[in-house]
Amino acid sequence: MWRGGLWLVGMLSASGLIIIGLAGINRVIENKEIWWLSQGVINFVVPLVQLTIILKLLGVPVNYRATDRLWWPVWFLSFAMVGVLGGLSGNSGRQPIPQTVIVHRGVIDHDATGNTIAALVKNSRYHFPYVEMDVQETKDHHFICAHDNTIKIPHGGNQEIDRLSLKTIQQYHRVELFGDYLRVANRLGQPLIIELKLTNHSDSNMGMRFAQLYRHQLQQLPHQVHSIGYRPLRQIKQEIPSIKVGLVTMLNFGNIAKLSVDFYTLEHVTITNYLMRSLTGEGRPIYAWTDNRRDSMIRAAMMGVNGQVTDQADKLAMLKINADQNRWLLLLNFLLDYL
Repeated sequence: MWRGGLWLVGMLSASGLIIIGLAGINRVIENKEIWWLSQGVINFVVPLVQLTIILKLLGVPVNYRATDRLWWPVWFLSFAMVGVLGGLSGNSGRQPIPQTVIVHRGVIDHDATGNTIAALVKNSRYHFPYVEMDVQETKDHHFICAHDNTIKIPHGGNQEIDRLSLKTIQQYHRVELFGDYLRVANRLGQPLIIELKLTNHSDSNMGMRFAQLYRHQLQQLPHQVHSIGYRPLRQIKQEIPSIKVGLVTMLNFGNIAKLSVDFYTLEHVTITNYLMRSLTGEGRPIYAWTDNRRDSMIRAAMMGVNGQVTDQADKLAMLKINADQNRWLLLLNFLLDYL
């Protein structure tokens, strides 16, 4: 068992080193042909390494004898495939489009407390397209501005917000009501992307209730709502057909392109070429979250996203992308494919 575990660790380590090593070479050498061949090497060598180790774990004898003349045609065809696989990899990226800057929790570079009216007022002066913020529902159906599902109650530990009344929460914490936050956003002319947070105990009519409570205010500006929950999004859309709703994803499995939403907010690490191809054909905006590093921002833009949720809105707004210089970042996508 230990030996098998070590072989698996070795397989993943070798795969990662090959990909990162070739990405590093392409970062130093800006050459499209080398980058193209690097894709082929990755698509040929990494699966070969992984297949060899898996066969070894299964007890299947593997012996690549490069000196045996019978293997020469195999090696020749294999290296020819490197070039073919490089051209067919579909990892060439897209021409980056201007990024929609979405201010995460209303905060820019730690200049305020997230999900507060103070942060909204402070940073709305920069007139970024959207401020993204989080909303939780209490047990007695009040919507408050909060990111985490739990809140600390003295002598009670961390408890889920949707299991507590607003009065109980206000006894121990200062919280801001979403209705107040929304009124200020409308007064300032700052559109919001509102994340409706769900837990395993969320009420099945949460989306409908949210839309009914804030129907008028949500239509004063081009506000949008996104959530990991599909049901509340459909309820909101049914109550307010004009509002745009989006699906938030962390792990991208299944065909999410078939869902009836207006946009997608994808965890940036999980964005793959296959996923982008399946979604971009629908013409719906795709946003990445949460991108704070410059390399991550550039990679997301070259993958074809329309905008990014970030704590570094000023950095994203000033982002300059040179496709030739930054193409190496696309090779790192193979880490998702093979690890």
